[in-house]
Amino acid sequence: MSYPLDKYFRPACAYPEYPFLDAGLSETPNDVYDSIRDMFICMGLDKENTGNSKWNPLSEYIKKDDVVLIKPNWVKHENSAVNGIKELECLITHSSIIKCLIDYTLIALHGTGEIIVADAPVQSCDFDKLQQKSGINMLREFYQNENVKVEFVDLRNYKSRREGTHIISLPLSPKYGGTIVNIGKHSYFYQNSKEGRLRITNYDSRIVNQHHKGKIQKYCISDACLKADVIINLPKPKTHRKAGYTGALKNMVGINAKKEYLPHHTKGSYVSGSGDEYYSESRISRIKSDVNDIVNIFESKSMFTGSSIVRKIGDFLVLGKTDSEKYSEGSWWGNNTIWKTILDLNLVVLYIDKTGILRKDQQRKVITLGDLVIAGEGEGPLMPTPKKANSLLFADNSVLFDLILVRLMGFSDEKFMLLKKAIKNRKLFDGNADMYINSNRADWEKKLSKFLSGYVFKPARGWKDYLR
Repeated sequence: MSYPLDKYFRPACAYPEYPFLDAGLSETPNDVYDSIRDMFICMGLDKENTGNSKWNPLSEYIKKDDVVLIKPNWVKHENSAVNGIKELECLITHSSIIKCLIDYTLIALHGTGEIIVADAPVQSCDFDKLQQKSGINMLREFYQNENVKVEFVDLRNYKSRREGTHIISLPLSPKYGGTIVNIGKHSYFYQNSKEGRLRITNYDSRIVNQHHKGKIQKYCISDACLKADVIINLPKPKTHRKAGYTGALKNMVGINAKKEYLPHHTKGSYVSGSGDEYYSESRISRIKSDVNDIVNIFESKSMFTGSSIVRKIGDFLVLGKTDSEKYSEGSWWGNNTIWKTILDLNLVVLYIDKTGILRKDQQRKVITLGDLVIAGEGEGPLMPTPKKANSLLFADNSVLFDLILVRLMGFSDEKFMLLKKAIKNRKLFDGNADMYINSNRADWEKKLSKFLSGYVFKPARGWKDYLR
């Protein structure tokens, strides 16, 4: 399977349900469009209309007048681990996947509702470059030419740029603002013994800890997410330095508009029990951690002279000393923080209503289609190397998707605290973890418990000894 060459990512076949036959077809094959269509047929979606112009495979999930958020992974505009024009293929959701899901969403909406394609990339992402390099601009052009309204949106409230050793934060004026939601005692950070020690790399630690203290467990959620009736989750599966892997559950981090609400690790060492930033009680690691805390406070106030002085002091304190610690910033298998953030956000996605209030009943549907035509291995999520898996993975439950995904990657789900906790949360997963897998590969059609490995993905460095 290969990504298509057509600039608009159109199908090459005149499928009877395709809504844009008058706009022409691709002159070259589109394996992605064909495969997604075949997947829907294999699943028996709208079976009675298969093969005719009325076929509406997403009708089970999308109704007229729905607001549909299509949530790709647009993490960054560049991948320093891969040189050349294909640097994004293992980094972000390919636009051919997005194109196909937009088309079938339009069929399901019958000219009603709204379609928003959106994500919150990392703060250093140049969104204009990402749109140009990935073909998002061409998708926008296609639908504009067809007089069809589809929004392509950057959900961030801030972006950043690096100047030398300094990081400068710049405000954005997003199409959709962010609503502060508080999930209180339903958060995995509620009654957390590590309060005050939560950290995000390059952010003032005092801010994130203000948002996660006692019954205050807050996230800043994009209004594009809250207004949605259905979310089509389109992750780019990769190995991940902090979480081990990224799939359906992790991709929901991108519905948060302000990163300073997202704990990524906990200050301190695993051995001492104080945190998960690094493993051993290393004096050098403690110094580096303390220096980073002070630098982040200075830079949050644009006091760059002060941050430079603190860096120089830190460099002097560790000068000539050897640090045996091989982990840092929670980028290893002992990270006991990031999974809590991920599951909190998935709870938000399912149970926070359009006004920002947590409800008992599920508020929106979520379906997931993972782009593993070329996935990512090694130092994901920002510097993965390509792993050609020639696969697409679909599930209508995020936990089930990830259970299958990690085995497809060649890992045991028992190794990930994220999945161990998710399976036990009946608000996130109320099914049988040993469900049957449908596939066009006969050797993959089996119960999940029998599906032990599809491929062999190279883990991130901090997970290598643990996963292998």
